[in-house]
Amino acid sequence: GGMAATIAAMPAAALPGAGALLIAGGAGGAVLGKQVSPMALPQTVAAFHSLVGLAAMITSIASHMLHPNANGVHKTAAILGDFIGGVTLTGSLVAFGKLNGNLGSAPMSLPGKNLLNAGMLAGQIGLMSSFLSSGGMPELVATAALSSAMGVHLVGSVGGGDMPCCI
Repeated sequence: GGMAATIAAMPAAALPGAGALLIAGGAGGAVLGKQVSPMALPQTVAAFHSLVGLAAMITSIASHMLHPNANGVHKTAAILGDFIGGVTLTGSLVAFGKLNGNLGSAPMSLPGKNLLNAGMLAGQIGLMSSFLSSGGMPELVATAALSSAMGVHLVGSVGGGDMPCCI
């Protein structure tokens, strides 16, 4: 219902692009789905959850591109969707890798990791503040990059045995 309503409301010129994205998303899902045994549910959930994060990032950035002069609520949703999507995308990929045995299960333990997390969060808050006051695409792109790094670090710091809790 929701997809049909969205597609019906799209301008005709946007339909080929939307169709291409739907096909690309389906193909990506099929590739990831074939790499995971149906019995390995945590890996499957992590793999497909990464696509949810990617979709959130793309949707948030596209929404801002369509409505660059939107109100504060719309801009807040765009920057938060971009941030949460980035953490979800890369965090879920790390979770998949650990659960599936592609990555080591030992937690990543960088020196000063809590300060690193606090610094990245402060950077995100700064980007959000700048975006909400007068920013645009540079802040959204920087948020996508920084939140993706945060996802790798946050989930990589968790041991493989606790990985199902991350997803």
